[in-house]
Amino acid sequence: MAERLVGLIPAAGLGTRVRPYSAHLPKSMLPINGIPNLQRIVELMRDQLDIREIVIVTGYCAEVIEDHFGDGRAFGVDIHFVRNTALDKGLAWSVLLGREHIRTEFCVILSDECYVASNHHELLQPGRRGAFATCGVMEVDDVSLIRKNYAVLLDGSRITRLIEKPRQLENDLLGLGTFVFSPEIFGELERAFAESADGYVEFVTLLDRMCQQGREITAFTVRANYVNINDRDSLFQAKFNERAVLFARRSIALLVYAEGHEQRVRFSLQRYRKVADLAAIYLVVPADNTIATEAAELGVQVLTCPPEVTLYGEKLRYALDRIDHDLVILTEADYAFPGRDIDKLLAYICEADLVVGTRTTRQLIEQGGDLQELVRLANVFLAKLMEVLWWRFEGRFTDVGCTFRAIWMSSYRQMRGDLQARGAEFAVEMIVEALDRRMRVIEIPVNYRNISRSLYRKYRNRKTFFRILRLLFVKRFCRGRRSRPVST
Repeated sequence: MAERLVGLIPAAGLGTRVRPYSAHLPKSMLPINGIPNLQRIVELMRDQLDIREIVIVTGYCAEVIEDHFGDGRAFGVDIHFVRNTALDKGLAWSVLLGREHIRTEFCVILSDECYVASNHHELLQPGRRGAFATCGVMEVDDVSLIRKNYAVLLDGSRITRLIEKPRQLENDLLGLGTFVFSPEIFGELERAFAESADGYVEFVTLLDRMCQQGREITAFTVRANYVNINDRDSLFQAKFNERAVLFARRSIALLVYAEGHEQRVRFSLQRYRKVADLAAIYLVVPADNTIATEAAELGVQVLTCPPEVTLYGEKLRYALDRIDHDLVILTEADYAFPGRDIDKLLAYICEADLVVGTRTTRQLIEQGGDLQELVRLANVFLAKLMEVLWWRFEGRFTDVGCTFRAIWMSSYRQMRGDLQARGAEFAVEMIVEALDRRMRVIEIPVNYRNISRSLYRKYRNRKTFFRILRLLFVKRFCRGRRSRPVST
């Protein structure tokens, strides 16, 4: 029986191409739906490859990685850290640094590659082990990816050539950052560095030379939703890949905000209960309310706030902190937003961390709605101001006050510590904190009809306008947050 594999994860790079996301943390620690990608690789090795000992090679912002993982016990593995102080020597040097902890076959997975629903477990099948090296490959439709990585030529399952950043392509096989090596690779790396004139060894080129010298290097076909995280778009693609795969079994909750004395709450809740995708409906009410009993009779879970929690923002925080679902839709108890528009939010939520509605499309403001022209203009003005202040973050907005939105709870938890607004400005603060973390926020037009004064009697006034205005300037200029690090 073959010895258990050891894991080696090179995570020393500067992450230059993915800046500013990596300005304050290693690229490998960028969160994919709330979990650092490096943690995902550790869990992949543990769960699919039965690896219990992992070497992580750190460099840039090494303390972030070491503090997160510790000795690995919290993740069910033993982790050893090795510092790479010569980042200019590249990937080959990081792999070589692992030799002091590795005496058997080992698996390397690059820390900037994200695999969702992969078949890595097949590397443990009989006949897969024993070669000098095994390289993961994937058939791709977009062959431009191969030009950015490396090409693989095969004779059966045996690799005959590995070509770094090829100019011409002979097939559609993309070389991946998944490898299994014999410990003999360390001797070859030592010789290559000893012979190098400039102290640098191109890793894939070295493997190609080993091929041509007759070493047995085989291919392992990876099936997965895969992305190499090297810029903003690839980071969003990694998030989408996981959300798309898991979306069919996601758990969606509807959180209905109430001032506590709405006259039409039964009508609203009955309408929302007809939405098929909802796993649960919550109603958040103040301690002083007249609707909790009626809502509970309809099977709605009522979250009654303590007496000191009375304003919009603090009530929503109180409720969100007590909801354990993948995704939450926020709405109001007066049925200002129809249940059918929940599908609109869900249509975009795989693409974004936060989807917010806008009530500024005149054709969608239903007869009887009371979004007055002055109120509409104030919301547009504040939205455009936010857009300008966060221009580099590429948000496009027309309505800051719309409370109808969908958010992944993993995204909410990342920003939770900085959500401090007590009143209606909380809705704006949520968008701002998402932008500061360079999350993707999408605004979509929704139907709107508000015939209740319960919420707007308290918040539709000049004080709210100036509180939002102040919040925008404080968040942007007064806290040194021009480029908040992405939370983990």
